[in-house]
Amino acid sequence: MEPHEREIGMPKKHREHIRKNLDLLVKSTNYGQVAAECVRLGLLSITMLRNVEDLNGERFNMDEEDVRLEMHRALFLKITKRGPTAYNLLITALKNVNCLDAAKLLESVEEPSSRPPFISLNERKTSRKSADIVDTRSPDTCEGACVSKRPINEPLGPITPFEEPIEGELREVKKSDKIHTDDVVGTYKMQSRHNRGVLLMVNIIDFRDPKRKRNGAEVDSNSLIHLFREMGFTIFAYGNMDQQQFFKILDQVTSSTYVQNTECFVMVLMTHGNRVEEIDKVEFSDGSVVDMHRIKSHFQAHISPYLVHKPKVLIFPFCRGEHPDMGQPKGHYDATEPVLPLPKQLEPQIETEGMSSVYTNVPTLADTLICYANTPGYVTHRDSETGSWYIQKFCDVMAEHAHNTNVEDILKKTHASVGNMRTKKGSMQTGAFDNLGFNKKLYFNPGFYSE
Repeated sequence: MEPHEREIGMPKKHREHIRKNLDLLVKSTNYGQVAAECVRLGLLSITMLRNVEDLNGERFNMDEEDVRLEMHRALFLKITKRGPTAYNLLITALKNVNCLDAAKLLESVEEPSSRPPFISLNERKTSRKSADIVDTRSPDTCEGACVSKRPINEPLGPITPFEEPIEGELREVKKSDKIHTDDVVGTYKMQSRHNRGVLLMVNIIDFRDPKRKRNGAEVDSNSLIHLFREMGFTIFAYGNMDQQQFFKILDQVTSSTYVQNTECFVMVLMTHGNRVEEIDKVEFSDGSVVDMHRIKSHFQAHISPYLVHKPKVLIFPFCRGEHPDMGQPKGHYDATEPVLPLPKQLEPQIETEGMSSVYTNVPTLADTLICYANTPGYVTHRDSETGSWYIQKFCDVMAEHAHNTNVEDILKKTHASVGNMRTKKGSMQTGAFDNLGFNKKLYFNPGFYSE
């Protein structure tokens, strides 16, 4: 085998480990769940899965139980041919569907002292420049000292709300004079004095390569902590942490009594990011890289039951590629005729009272708003003195308008403000958000309580 062929295939020890433990993997997993998750993660395509299930016509000579068994075995064998990252993606898929024994079995091939089983983009043997995670700063920025407000410590003990004082210039947050509601689509309950919301903020500033320090990022921490304190949130704020620490903290916070009793959950993860093969990636201080699917999957109903039916706002202001968005010449796309507004259409209201007594299941992932600082493929911008464009504008708009404006409109106004900014070279930024069953309006109602 040629050297380049070894580089693009699954490592031999991983391939042999799957084959050696094939029967145990089949016994400890559910074929349908694993197959569906492998397709969702891009590990297998629909066509590949159909080929696995075809069995080359052999099924006509087999009973139903043998067919299921051979399909299950063929699934794992097919994955051994899916490249150098397939092994780690398979572990991710197994964890996402709660096949933890099978995931642990695959992880056991590594030495005990090795890093977590997620391959770093920096270690991939590829000629593509995009393999290196980048976080492009504004040309206005300069190198300088940057120390996280919260020092690296051992964040694996009992979780403790962050109550330290915040330094620097602080925004005045306008307060509500009532609890806002919406009669058309409804509103999420946001009226408690003591359980209004929980913010989990992780701001990773320092990395193995000192040149990749995220200068200015601590300004974003201060802004967010002050803002959400004014919103009445309980805050869990962390600085540099590795991948294992992050998932440990994420699990501890979302399974805590703070979250069990809260009305709203917000998470902000600030770090380096990139997009490879149409998948968003994030990097931790230890250099390990995780697919965004892994983080978003944590908020599924069976993994985070305390957050079912509660609004979840996940904010990811990192790069989603390595290209600056230089935009397009405005004059080439100006409309020659005015565009008339469409008549306002209202969907028919559906009576939902009492539905829970009829339907006992809940959506796997719902009531979730995922916020990005940019669109796929492009970098974000951060100033070494004033912080990131997106976070700072978000805090500006929240302070000024959260008292009477719902969060989706807050985001739209944030995106409009960021969209007006340019670097010296003309690079711009376009915010985006994904609505995953976020079907009601969320008003933060700062300073007003019904209790």
